[in-house]
Amino acid sequence: MDEYFAVVEREREEESAPRLEACITIGCSERSFESTAALSRADPRVFSAFGVHPLSAEQWTNAEARVRALVQNEPRCVAIGECGLDYHRVPEDVDVEAYRERQRDAFVAQIKLANELEKPLIVHTREAEEDTLAIMKAHLRVDAPVHVHCFTSSANLARALLDAFPNLCLGFTGVVTFKNGGDVRDVVAGVPLDRILLETDAPYMAPTPFRGQTCHPGMVPLIAAAIASVHGVSVENVFDACRANTRRVYGI
Repeated sequence: MDEYFAVVEREREEESAPRLEACITIGCSERSFESTAALSRADPRVFSAFGVHPLSAEQWTNAEARVRALVQNEPRCVAIGECGLDYHRVPEDVDVEAYRERQRDAFVAQIKLANELEKPLIVHTREAEEDTLAIMKAHLRVDAPVHVHCFTSSANLARALLDAFPNLCLGFTGVVTFKNGGDVRDVVAGVPLDRILLETDAPYMAPTPFRGQTCHPGMVPLIAAAIASVHGVSVENVFDACRANTRRVYGI
């Protein structure tokens, strides 16, 4: 939250600073729900989303009623999530299959909630491509608006998701600027501009030359510039397309 308000203050001080038009902040664990809601209430440019991240999937049973209430009652809530699957790192001394099953159960439940409440879904997937695609195809309505965030998965998954869900967009972060981000840039090259969203995954994934620092919305122009370079278009083209995509997916 402090980093966000630092961006706002810099906008006031620097005439040439990029202006923040709007952004979405996500509460995806029980401890983050209230701060997320407070931030979206504090500035009319900030929208919110609520869900349970796969690494917090054990919270879902207790958090379900709270997520439902926030999504239904917070006037600036525009989506459910982020939710999904993350098989990258399994805690020691746990039953791996039971751990993954909890993630799958929480993911399915949140998909069903998004279907019921007719809200966009924000999806997290990491090293779980086959299960992610299978669950989405089995439980998510085909016309659902979806944001698969911080996409670092394969081009095969990207194509499968885009083909299966016509209102789905893939979000790209500062990873597209990394020296070792060639695989992600290859994926970006194959994704039409009208299916791309800009995001920070703040406070992580700060783009080059700020890698390792706290990421914030003021760094989005660097991400847009990298995508523009990959597609051979102007940064303005990227911003225009991604602004339209954001409005289409989130209804804002």
